[in-house]
Amino acid sequence: MSKEETERPTRALLWVSLLQGACLYHLYGATKAERWPSTAPVWDFPLWTLAVISPLMLLLSVTRDNWKAVSRDVAVFSALLALLAIYVGTQAEPFSAFPVGALVGVYAATVFIASFKAVIHIQRRAEGSGLSSYSSLFTNSWRSFLIGVFAGAFALLFWLILTLWGALFDAIGVGFFSRLFREDWFAVPTLTLAFGIGVLLFRSNTRVIDSITQLLHSLFKLLLPLIVALASVFLIALPFTGLQPLWDTGNGTALLLWLLALMLFCVNAVYQDGRQANPYPGVLHRGIFLGVCTSPIISALAFYGLFLRLQDYGWTVERCWAFVTWLVLSLFALGYVIGVIRQRDAWTEDLARTNTAMSLVLLAIMLLANSPLLDFRKISLASQIDRVASGDIALAEFDFWYSRQYLARPGYLYTEKLKVDLGDTDPELLTAIEKPTRRGTRTPDRELLWANMRLRPADLNVPPPLRRTITESVYQVTSEPSVLLAQDLDADGTDEYVLLQLWPDNNGVMRAQVFYRHEKGWGSDELVVQRGNSGARGREGDDLLDRLLDSPIELREKRFKDLDIGGVRLSVNQLRWD
Repeated sequence: MSKEETERPTRALLWVSLLQGACLYHLYGATKAERWPSTAPVWDFPLWTLAVISPLMLLLSVTRDNWKAVSRDVAVFSALLALLAIYVGTQAEPFSAFPVGALVGVYAATVFIASFKAVIHIQRRAEGSGLSSYSSLFTNSWRSFLIGVFAGAFALLFWLILTLWGALFDAIGVGFFSRLFREDWFAVPTLTLAFGIGVLLFRSNTRVIDSITQLLHSLFKLLLPLIVALASVFLIALPFTGLQPLWDTGNGTALLLWLLALMLFCVNAVYQDGRQANPYPGVLHRGIFLGVCTSPIISALAFYGLFLRLQDYGWTVERCWAFVTWLVLSLFALGYVIGVIRQRDAWTEDLARTNTAMSLVLLAIMLLANSPLLDFRKISLASQIDRVASGDIALAEFDFWYSRQYLARPGYLYTEKLKVDLGDTDPELLTAIEKPTRRGTRTPDRELLWANMRLRPADLNVPPPLRRTITESVYQVTSEPSVLLAQDLDADGTDEYVLLQLWPDNNGVMRAQVFYRHEKGWGSDELVVQRGNSGARGREGDDLLDRLLDSPIELREKRFKDLDIGGVRLSVNQLRWD
């Protein structure tokens, strides 16, 4: 092997990194200047995808022996990604008609996961390993992940040094370097090249990477028994506490999925392909596989929690992804339990089969999620429209802000059609569609607000537009009841509405708001709760909620009137009542 042959892949990959930097610079510049292709998402998405993913896969995979096979596989996968990117780009059109941040974020995350899964399979194919060779898949996955992380850290450190360079010369009156380093034509290609050099550097030190993997293996070996013990004790405690306290947190399903994910991840990290020497003594090993057998129970509880939310509030993009997460984790858990049933103590020998199959399943899901076959935005929109059609919610309660922010083109087309259908028949609803406001809490919390709402008087009629305004204005909800009362505060013959949210444990009024009519619908303002007044909080043996519902309402004149000086309004905020 000649020195020239050894260096050839490095030089070629450095050229790949330089070309990537040039492409990213032009795409970034187009985005900043709002010129083509950034103004044409159907082109912009695939160009960004190819500029980021294809060179990265080559940097991580190409060697002097496999470059033909790897280049072919990367080209095929890149073509598939480009087709999917074209579809996602159509979901961002018409350009600038609605925010696309959520669309871009989900697309970027799913493409990176899919590309990571694809690159480790491409590496395995290039090595000539068969589909049954899980050890190669395991090794490549950890190497690729750690190389990417360390290369990113190297690029960041490189940029910090340049920043220090510029600051030091600025301090002595030489501003050339700081200006140079901030120029896009310099910064983008330079950082891209630094990342590429980092990849090549760490790829040439696989022994170091493998040593770090072994260190992490030792750490996870210590954590796995703790996680299994946590899961077991938690399941034992549930019959005594019931599930309701878990659901009352508002994130019980997420907690269960995190527990399941950590358990399965640590099992993979510790047992690897299951063919190494048993890392634990016999008793502890059996305890762990019995703990793994509890994973379907955790999965079932997570599904139940997700089902309750779906039943009450329908699908959203987040719940679609929660279901995908649940499905993937559940299939992993089911595969492991089947291995336990088949193999008993030798159950880890089935890890390779399960993990290889699930790796391909996860790759397929990430790709399908960016195709019309599994478009969560359309699924979410259809679900929420069905809730309106079935009478579960009024059209005025439809979350138009969520539709605009997260549902991209499907949400845009629906609201445009709705505006045409409404015409001038409902100005308030048209305003809510055209200028939607953010609802400050998640849907379960908003539903909890109204489920625990106490009205004064008890038969108080809350108009739907007011209900929507109240819902959108609330940013924090506790399990404590809230009080909504009607009172004519400005003596104009029309009632205003006052919302009082209570702190937990009868500890006073957390937030107070007043809602009033104006020419464009409903407005709101904050009310200052006088903390110095002992009646503003609960007292021992005294229920604040009962006092708010039953005590007489008194209207007090302000001691100090407002001042208006040259259009400047000055109000005195009294901290205590005398």
